[in-house]
Parts: sequence; C-alpha cells; structure tokens
Amino acid sequence: MTVARYCTDHAIDEYNEQVRDRFLAEQDTRLQQGSIGPVFRSSLEKTANMLLEFKLAGKVAWRRRRPMSTQLPSRFETALRLFDESLSGTLAVGSVEFAVGEIRQLLTHLRDRGHDSFGSVGLDDVRGFLMAVAPNHRSGMGNTVWAVKRFFSFLNDFELSDLPVHAMLSQVSPRRIRTLPRFTQDEVARLLAVIDTATAVGNRDYAMVRLAVSTGLRCGDITDLRLESIDWRRDEIRIVQRKTAATLALPLTAEAGNAVADYVLNARPASDAPEVFLRANAPHVKLTGPTGALIMRRYLAAAGIHHKAGDGKTFHALRRTLGTRLIETGTELPMTAQILGHARIDSSKRYIALDTDSLRECYLPLTGFGCRAEALQ
Repeated sequence: MTVARYCTDHAIDEYNEQVRDRFLAEQDTRLQQGSIGPVFRSSLEKTANMLLEFKLAGKVAWRRRRPMSTQLPSRFETALRLFDESLSGTLAVGSVEFAVGEIRQLLTHLRDRGHDSFGSVGLDDVRGFLMAVAPNHRSGMGNTVWAVKRFFSFLNDFELSDLPVHAMLSQVSPRRIRTLPRFTQDEVARLLAVIDTATAVGNRDYAMVRLAVSTGLRCGDITDLRLESIDWRRDEIRIVQRKTAATLALPLTAEAGNAVADYVLNARPASDAPEVFLRANAPHVKLTGPTGALIMRRYLAAAGIHHKAGDGKTFHALRRTLGTRLIETGTELPMTAQILGHARIDSSKRYIALDTDSLRECYLPLTGFGCRAEALQ
C-alpha cells in the first residue's frame, strides 16, 4: 500500500504529521503479520517522511549517506587485487565477487584494529572477524569460512603470511541448507490461467512465466534474453548466464515458444531494443528492477496462492519447481544441473529434498532398534 492509496482509502484530503504516523503504524502491523518485509517497510517510511518534508518546506533536501571508509593499507589492497586475479577464470563470476567482498570485509576489520601488514595478524584477529560477521549469516558461515581459508592459502603460497588458519578452520560445522518452497503443478496452472493475455502487459508476463516454467531460467536471464538468442528453426535458446557467465543452451518447448512468439508478433512495442521483453509504456526499453516480484504481486492473489514476505513463493520458485519436477520424473542429477545451468552439482542436490515421494521409499523404520517408548518422547 502506498501513501496515496492509504489517503484515498481513508478519504484523507490533507497530508500531515498525524496522517503519516497513522500510516506508518498500519505498516508496522503489516510487517508483524508478514504481509511486507522490513526493507519495503523502510522504503515506505522514507517515502512518507519525504512527502511530509515537501509539504512543509516546499522541497526535499536530498541527503546522501556518508560512505564508509574502504581505503585499505597498500599491502592489503595489493594482496586483494592479486587474490582477485588468481580466482578469475577458475570460479564463477558470482563466486569471485563474493569471495573478494568477504575478504575486503576481513581486511577492513584488520585495518580498524591497527594492522597494515599480514605479519602482525594473528589467529585471534581472524577469530574476531568471524565472530563479528556471524550474526549477519543466518544460513551458516560455510561460504565465509571458505573465502577466508582460500585467501590465507593464497597468502601462504606467495609467502605473504605463515598463519595456519586453514588448520584452525578445518572443523567448521557444516552449512545449513534450507529447503525453499516451490509451486505445485496445480498452482502453476492457476497462475498461468489468471494472466490476461489480451493486454500487452499480460501477454508479456504470460510469456515470461511460461518461459520460466519450461526452462527454469532465472528472471535476470529472461529479462536479458535477446531476439538473436532464440533459434526458431532449431527451437533452442542460447544465452550467457548473468550469474555464472557460462553459456547455456536450452530447448524451447512448444508452449513457451508459442507464448514468446505471440508476444513478439502481437504485443511487443515497436522498438530498436535488442531484448525480447520490454516495458509496455514508453520508453520501450529493457525491463529493469524487481521485475519478477512485480509479476508475482500482480497474479498470486488472483490465483488463490497465499503469499507473505519471506515465504519463498517468488518468481525464482518457478525455477525450483522445474528442478524438483526433473528429479521427480527420474532425471539424473548431473543432467538436472546441466539444464538449470548450475556451475556445481551440489547446487542441484537440494531438489532431492523436495522429492517427498522418493524420500518415502528411502526411509528406515525404527523397528528392530530396541528403543523404549519414553526415549522417543
């Protein structure tokens, strides 16, 4: 709900401080109910305050947050640059960016504690960093620990440090893997059924959802999709994935191909833009921003699919739906990873946890273990 919608629904003609406070109180209630997330709640508060400032002062004073000091000692900057170069070409682009980002945080932590070279860094400094960032990693510290170990292995190889951090972190607890929700086949059918393809926006959204359902492409890869990326003669899509920078070729099913063709021929605005999916309103350019979230916001409620912030019922869940369906129909894990464009097969293993029918066939009964009834209470 926007401020304008709130004022309209409550027949408010004049916006003032009291209206702002009531509006924000209602958003707090929505946040507690899970209808909105904390980031969106923060954006609404910022908007409400800016509107009040404009009403009272006739203008809005733009305030930029002062950037945090990220300048590192020269030895740290050089080591970070060389570490970045050593990873490039051996890992996916996203993995390199993550590792370099985590190590920049580590080096900033060390700088703030008076270190300007690796010779003075001890194990307690590394432990202190991990303890400081742990609250921000709710799903586990596995990736951060991996980055730290890889960085110090790099330093050891180049004799920039002899700190035995690799051994210290060898017994880290395993990463917690969350099993995120997916859509059932009935929910997918209902979602597609409520999209009005008679409108330009609906025609476009239907083609994007249909493409995600049949190929498992990420939303970013769908918005990046170019006209030249579709081989209509061979019924194939060939793209370079945004996340991994790896080339991926996928078959274009009849349902998805027909939906995309219908959009291109009948609903796509006239434009020189190379991308397939464009803004319906001028300027007719590539879709940007939270496109997937906006699409789901339009149709989930109409399809009777309950959704609240953080429940995983997002555009990306269409990708998980395909991955699970592939596993359920007997597709081998390596092939599933290849279809989904996963750089590592481990990324596809979580879909096994969603195949409940197959998991039931693997369970072990407790009979024969000699457990007493009270032991299970």
